[in-house]
Amino acid sequence: MAKPNLKPVAAHYSGAFFVKSETFIYHYLTHLQTFTPICLAWKLENLSDFVFPAGDIYSLQLPRGSFQWVWNGLFKRLLHRDLYAKRILKNRQAKLLHAHFGHNGVQALELIPTLKRSIPLITTFYGADLSRKIVVESLKEQYSELFSEGDLFLVEGPFMKEALHGLGCPLEKIEIQRIAIPVETIRFKERKPKAKASEAVRFLFCGRFTEKKGLSYALEAMKRVWNDYGRKNIRFCVIGDGELKPGIEAFIEENHMHEYVELRGFLNYSQYLQRFDEADIFIHPSVTAEDGDSEGGAPTTILEAQAKGLPVISTFHADIPNVVAPGVSALLSAERDVEGLVRNILFLLDNQDVWSDMGYAGRNFVETYHDVNKEVLNLEDHYKSMIGG
Repeated sequence: MAKPNLKPVAAHYSGAFFVKSETFIYHYLTHLQTFTPICLAWKLENLSDFVFPAGDIYSLQLPRGSFQWVWNGLFKRLLHRDLYAKRILKNRQAKLLHAHFGHNGVQALELIPTLKRSIPLITTFYGADLSRKIVVESLKEQYSELFSEGDLFLVEGPFMKEALHGLGCPLEKIEIQRIAIPVETIRFKERKPKAKASEAVRFLFCGRFTEKKGLSYALEAMKRVWNDYGRKNIRFCVIGDGELKPGIEAFIEENHMHEYVELRGFLNYSQYLQRFDEADIFIHPSVTAEDGDSEGGAPTTILEAQAKGLPVISTFHADIPNVVAPGVSALLSAERDVEGLVRNILFLLDNQDVWSDMGYAGRNFVETYHDVNKEVLNLEDHYKSMIGG
């Protein structure tokens, strides 16, 4: 006879589970040790890539016209709360609700207005939800209510902590929960100098094609290294997609960069990690977008690059300086400083003997500070503090 699961249930709420660019959430959920995670979302996607127990993930989007859909809609109109979501939490005896992203924290309050009197609400902010002007301004009143009614707010680093406090969240309610990755599953590879000067040095970028990711500055820097400095031994692999793709493609076409730049689109996680193995240097020059959007914390890709042993080129942006060892595992320059990027690219091209030391330093850094097996214990400590031990 199977033993009953006696672990307390931690319910997680987001607009969708699981978004390909949000592996950082999935890693935490699948590494919880003393809590059983369940997921509630309006949209379920990519479940073939993100393995999760089918009985522990719920779509709040009921079949249109079904009895449940009619009854839940009537209940919401009369009492302004979501009966279906409430029933899931009650039936699973959830001890807390953890909302991912600020706007989902707001929805969690609207989902079950009595939440504050039943189970604690924890909300993690990740970036655009506390930096993008249109988001912050449109949710100003709702955020004020969330900061008052919510029990705990998690952010990735000290930069984000100050930013959230600046929006009005009480400092005593904010805790740092580092972004984390499953380091033990990411194979380290030592980077060694090329045997021949003509052998290609492979640079890698991974991220959505949005302004804050800084891809346009990376491309401009690569163009200058190729044209102005005559370094024809560089290759630049770009993984990702997004709304800026037409402009990116046009820039590559206009500057005749097809010989050394390739766009690979979105890849599944295993293919994505394979590209890290093939690369020599990782570049991700994040910037604050014109609309205020920023990384908030730092891209997970920078952690994965360090775990893989790649030297990193990035920027002094948000919490990026706090997820690398500046000058040791990563070379940083100011945002939008193309000349600074060029200098760092040329330095690593001319000093390939430092690749190995930078790679080992990066691996040691993420093993120490960003291993999900360690950081999940901190998250569970936060959970325990909310439910009384």
